[in-house]
Amino acid sequence: MTKARENSDYTGLAADIVAGDTAARAGRKNLIINGSMQISQRGDYTTATGMADLYEVDRWRTGDYVVTATMQHKTGYPYANDKYMRLEATSSATGYMRAYQLYEGSLEGKTITLSAWVKSNSPNARLASYTGAWFTENSQGKHTGGGGWEKLTLTETAGTYATPYLVAGIVGVSHANVSITSGDYMEVANVQLELGSVATDFEHRSYGEELQLCKRYCQELCDGVATETPIGNLNYYNTTALYGTIQLPVEMRASPTGTIADGTLFYVFSNSAGPATLSLAVGAVSSKCIELIATTSARTSGASAFLRTNGNAAASILLTSEL
Repeated sequence: MTKARENSDYTGLAADIVAGDTAARAGRKNLIINGSMQISQRGDYTTATGMADLYEVDRWRTGDYVVTATMQHKTGYPYANDKYMRLEATSSATGYMRAYQLYEGSLEGKTITLSAWVKSNSPNARLASYTGAWFTENSQGKHTGGGGWEKLTLTETAGTYATPYLVAGIVGVSHANVSITSGDYMEVANVQLELGSVATDFEHRSYGEELQLCKRYCQELCDGVATETPIGNLNYYNTTALYGTIQLPVEMRASPTGTIADGTLFYVFSNSAGPATLSLAVGAVSSKCIELIATTSARTSGASAFLRTNGNAAASILLTSEL
C-alpha cells in the first residue's frame, strides 16, 4: 500500500474493505475483539463522556493522565452505520489520553502488526504496543495531524509479557507524556492486530459473533429497557430470603464480578401473590453460572418464585471478567 493510499480518507478505506483478500474472508486473523467497536454493553456513549481509566465500549478501556478528556461512541465511518470512537481533550497539559485493549495469548517472538484508521488534528496521535517493552516509533503508527482519516500501521517482534496490550491515543514515543491542547482529538476505527509484517484489510465479523466474543469478558443479564424483563427462577430459603442460579449463556474468562446498580428495581412473584419489592444481590459466582440472592417481605418458606425487573430502564445486572 503506498503512502498516498495510506493517507487517503473515506475512498481509500472503502476500497480496502471492498477489495478484501481471500485469507480475511476465510480465516479469523484479527486478534483484537470489537475492533470495529460495534458492541457497547455497558451503555450508550453517544454524547461526550468523561474518561477515568474505565471500560466503556466493550473490551476498550479509556483513560487520561494530567490532561482531562472525553470519549464518544460515534456512528458514520467508513459507512453510515459503522462505529468508531472519538477522544477529545477538554484541558491543556502535558500528559496523555488513550483507548487501549488488553488481550490474551502469548505472541512471544512472533512478528505482529497493529493497524487502525485514525483521524486527528494532532501529530502526536499514534498507535503503540506493550509486549514487555513499549514499541512506538515516529516512523510508524503516527498520524500527520492533518485532520483527515489515515491508515496507521505498527509492526514489531513481540516480547514476553503476561498481559500484552495495544494503545491508540495522543501520547509521546514509548508512551511518554506529550503536550496536549484543549480541543485536540483522535478518532479511531477498524483496529486490527494480526500475525505478520503486513497490515491487511480489516476483518469484519458479524454483530452476533462479536457479541459472543465480548461476553467472555462482560455480560449484561438484563438490558435495562423500560419494560418488565424476565430474569430467572428463585426459591424461598426461609420466609424472607430467596436464592437462585443463572446459567451464563457464554462461559466467562474467569469468575466474574457482579454489579447491580440498584437492587430495588426488581420484583419476585410467588404463591399467586402480587409482586414483592426486594433487595437483589449477586452471591457465589463461577465462570459458568452465578447465584442471585433476594430479600423480601415475609412470604412462604420453600415457595418458588420468578424474578423480573420492575420496568425501570436503570435495572441492570452486569458481570465483568476483564483482564
